[in-house]
Amino acid sequence: MSLNHAAYLFLILLLGLSTASAAGLPNPFPAGCLATHTLANGLRVVVREDHSLPIVSMVVVVRGGSGAGDTPGAAHYLEHLALQGTKHYPGELAPQYALEMVGGVSEAVTSRDMTRFQATVDASQARLLVNVLADVATAATLADERFARERATVLTEIQDGTDDPRALLLNLGYQASYPTHPYRSRPTGSIEDVLRLMPDDVRACYRRRYVPNNMSVVLVGDITPAQAFALVDEAFGAVKSAVLPAWPADDPATNHAPVEGHIQADLDHTYQVMVFPAPAIGNFHGMLTTDLILSLLADSGDGLLIGQWTKDNIPVIDYGAEFVSSRGPGRLLIWALTEPGQAWRLRRSTMNLLTALAAQPVPAETLALAKERLASELLMGNETYSQQASTLAFYEGLTGADALTRYLPTVDTLTAAQVRAAMPIRMLAWVTLGHRPEE
Repeated sequence: MSLNHAAYLFLILLLGLSTASAAGLPNPFPAGCLATHTLANGLRVVVREDHSLPIVSMVVVVRGGSGAGDTPGAAHYLEHLALQGTKHYPGELAPQYALEMVGGVSEAVTSRDMTRFQATVDASQARLLVNVLADVATAATLADERFARERATVLTEIQDGTDDPRALLLNLGYQASYPTHPYRSRPTGSIEDVLRLMPDDVRACYRRRYVPNNMSVVLVGDITPAQAFALVDEAFGAVKSAVLPAWPADDPATNHAPVEGHIQADLDHTYQVMVFPAPAIGNFHGMLTTDLILSLLADSGDGLLIGQWTKDNIPVIDYGAEFVSSRGPGRLLIWALTEPGQAWRLRRSTMNLLTALAAQPVPAETLALAKERLASELLMGNETYSQQASTLAFYEGLTGADALTRYLPTVDTLTAAQVRAAMPIRMLAWVTLGHRPEE
C-alpha cells in the first residue's frame, strides 16, 4: 500500500510526528512518546500526551482473556456483565449511559489474552471517564438477575460467529492445532460452555483477574501525565493487589503429522485453513519477523500466495492470513475459499511456496515493499486517539506498551536471511469446510 502526497501530509499533521521509520514513513509511536507510572498496588499507567484535539481516550486492560485458564466462556461473559451495573453506577448499562450523557463513546472486547474496556470523552470529562471505567474494572455488581438476562445476548453473539463460515473455519483451525491449551477455544466460548456457566463462575474470574497488579490503564490525548496519574491513583489506588494464578503451560512439542479434519456443510465451495506454529510475545524479534512474513504472503493484491496460486492455475475466490501476537504459543493461519476439487492442489501449492521461501531469501525489493506495508498499516491504523489507546493497550496487555516504540525500528533491521529462517514450513493442522476435498 502506498500513500499519495496529500494523505501523507495529512497523517503527519494529524499525528504530529517527525521520526522516520520503514520506507521513510513517520513512526506513530516514536521513542519517548510515552509516560509511565506504577501505583503502589501494582497498577501500571501509560500516558500519551497530545493536545491537538480536546478529547481523551482511555483503556483498562485486564490480563485475563479466554486463554487464561478460567472456566470456558467466563471471561467473555464477564466483559458483558461488568457493564450491567457497578457500585456507583448501579443501573443496567449505567456505566455506558454515564459516558454517553456527556457525549462519550465506549466499547469492550475479549480476546484470548486480555479483556479491554475503552471509552473516549471530551477532555473536560476526564475525571468522569476514569471513575466510570475504574468502577467497571473494580466494583461491578455481577448480580444473578443480570447474569440471567445477559445470557441470550452472549448466545446470539456466539451463534453469529458460528453462522459465518470463515469465522467458524478459523476457530476450527485453532481448535485442531492446540491439543490442550485454552487458546483452542474461541474467545466467546461455545454455546455449550455458556449454557453451563453459573454466576459464581463469572464472579470467580472477576476476583482472580480484575485486580490492580493484573491490570493497566492507558490514556491518550488532551491530558498531562501528572493529571492522568493523579486521576488514576484517586480512582484505583485504594484497591488491593492479589496473588495471581499461573497461566496455562504450553502444549508439549510434537513432531506428528498435521491434524486433519473436514466439516461437511451445505456450501457451494470449499473453505480450508492451514495452521502453523508462530512465536509468542516473549520472542519479540521472532514475532515481528512473523508479522513481516504475513505481509509478504497476503497483505496485498500482489502477495506471494496469490502469485503462487495463479502460477499453479488454482482459481481462488477469497483468501487471507491471520497472526495475532499472543502471550502464549502463537499460530499463523492461511485460509482460502476455492471451487470444489481444488483443496489438495492449493495445499500442495502453498507448501511448495513456503518451502521455496525457506530455501532462498526473498528479493530485497519484495522485502522492502512488505516493510513499507507494515509501516503504512501501523500509521493508518493509529490516526485517532482511540486507535492509539487501543493499540497501546494491546501491547501493554502482552508485554508492555513501550514495545510499540521499538516495533518499526526493529522491523527496519530485519534481513532476508532472518525472514527465510523463520518461514513456517511445519504444518500443525489442515481443516476443510464445505465440499469434501478430493482424495
